[in-house]
Amino acid sequence: MTQHARLSETRPFEASSSIKTELGYMRALCSPRGVAQLVWQQQPFSAADDQESDVSRETIAQLSDYLAGQLTKFTIPLDFSSRSSAAQRWLKVMNDIPYGQTISYADYAALWGNRKASRAAGLACQQNLLPIILPCHRIVQSSGGYDNYSGGDKTNPRDPNNIKRKQWLINLEAQNS
Repeated sequence: MTQHARLSETRPFEASSSIKTELGYMRALCSPRGVAQLVWQQQPFSAADDQESDVSRETIAQLSDYLAGQLTKFTIPLDFSSRSSAAQRWLKVMNDIPYGQTISYADYAALWGNRKASRAAGLACQQNLLPIILPCHRIVQSSGGYDNYSGGDKTNPRDPNNIKRKQWLINLEAQNS
């Protein structure tokens, strides 16, 4: 069972659109409020499963522009309604990390309101349902390194291919800032 199928069984989505990128396959799942989840995996989706909306199509268009180095800030409506108020705060703070910059987990926690909450900051990144759109890839260890990232494959955040995808995103932004 794919991640999309698991989540769709518990929470219905109004629309979805998919794209194949050099980083893998991505599907924007949208509620009536906005994009609620970006499923990112290495296996293709069934295009027949997509039921597009204006928001799902715009999400994919903006992802394409971002990955081409032509977009630095997403302007699509986001739906955080399935998240707790604390999780929503983490996501809103994450969304404000500037394009082309990285910050440490401790700095992210400080922006959230508690510098000592580095582990919670890491958990917020791990539970980010909107990777790339909400830039958890911009959060790194205090040394500047990184050894965990779930973008593109949630089965093993230490997988070297996941780390390469994080590096790719950081490099993309560094080249275009």
